[in-house]
Amino acid sequence: MIECPGCGSRVQPDTPICSECGARLFPDAPLRTEPLPDEELPTFQADPWSRTVDGYEDAELPANTTTLTLTAHRTGRQMSFPLPTEEISLGRSDAAYGVYPDLDLALDGGHVAGVSRHHAKIIQLGNRLFVEDLGSANGTFLNEERITPHLLYALREGDTLQLGKLQLLVEFKQ
Repeated sequence: MIECPGCGSRVQPDTPICSECGARLFPDAPLRTEPLPDEELPTFQADPWSRTVDGYEDAELPANTTTLTLTAHRTGRQMSFPLPTEEISLGRSDAAYGVYPDLDLALDGGHVAGVSRHHAKIIQLGNRLFVEDLGSANGTFLNEERITPHLLYALREGDTLQLGKLQLLVEFKQ
C-alpha cells in the first residue's frame, strides 16, 4: 500500500488515482481504461444464449441463501453482499468523475487488470443471480468465456467471474 499525497489514504501501489480524493498518484498514468492485448485475455466467446434461455434452470440460489460472496483471486479479499438485492455494480471508483461502484475493484489492482469504472453488474431476478457486462473496455468472462455485453448470464456457485484480467470466485452463503 502507498499513501496518497493529497489526502493520506492508503491505496494499492498500482492504482493511478486515489479512490478517496481523486488525486493522480502517478502523473504519467493514463486516466482511461486501456485495452489489454488480446493474448492476455481468454479467447473463447460464450454462446449468447447458453445461460440466458436454455441453460439457467439449474442456476437457482440454494435454499436459505442470504449472502453473495465474491473473492478476488489476486488479493484474497472477500466482499459479501446481502441477498435479496436488485443490483450490484462492479468497477473502479473514481472520485474525480463521481464513480462509486458497489464493488470497488481498484483496491484489488483493477486499473492494471483492465477493469473499467462501469464494468459490469450483478442482478437478482427472482431466485437467480445474473451478470451483465456494461460494454467494458476489456470484457467480462464467465468461466473463461467472454460474455456478450448487455445480455444476462446466470451465475452459479463456484463460477469464476473475470473482469479484464481480475478474477473473482462466486460463492453463495447461508
